[in-house]
Amino acid sequence: MTKLELKRAAAVLLACATLGTQGLAQDQTQVVIDRGLTEDLPYTAIYPNVLRSVDDGSPATILTLQHPEAPLQCDAFAVDGAEAGWTAEAALSKLDVPGIEATWTPDFPGFKVVAQGVTQFASGPALLYEGESDNSPLGIPLRIVHAEAVDAGRTYAIECLMEKSIATDARPLVDFVIANFSTRSDGQCCINPADERG
Repeated sequence: MTKLELKRAAAVLLACATLGTQGLAQDQTQVVIDRGLTEDLPYTAIYPNVLRSVDDGSPATILTLQHPEAPLQCDAFAVDGAEAGWTAEAALSKLDVPGIEATWTPDFPGFKVVAQGVTQFASGPALLYEGESDNSPLGIPLRIVHAEAVDAGRTYAIECLMEKSIATDARPLVDFVIANFSTRSDGQCCINPADERG
């Protein structure tokens, strides 16, 4: 996510930053399926219909999802020029935590990576890291969840920003969005992240 995209995301998130958490645990059986059917940008995004798709104006953004009643936004991106031979496990083993923190800190002062690991997109393993900023430009403490994978020379990423106080309630929605994102256009509904964790 570029600084400009961060600022756009921050501005949109700020608009709903004071809303409550009602509806975060709504039934996830009603979903929207969004597919990229072109060869230059295949993907499948499946998400609960409580989230609303909006246009953030960035050409790198596949999809921006916002919760209408809570400070929660998820962005899906795709960028060409990915590293050859990339794997989530290798990316985790050489994750540059200080570099990630330095990238986020100018816009999110005090940003710290608080967790890292490997998760699953519907299409395969994805690198995951989580961060927090208590001094965000939104005026609220934020929890940020970032998942990324490489396919066909592209890096696909999902970034979800949420107010830290609602992170526990929002996490099932975030996990669902991540688990049901595919770097291919033939993704099928639906993966329950709780089932995947066993």
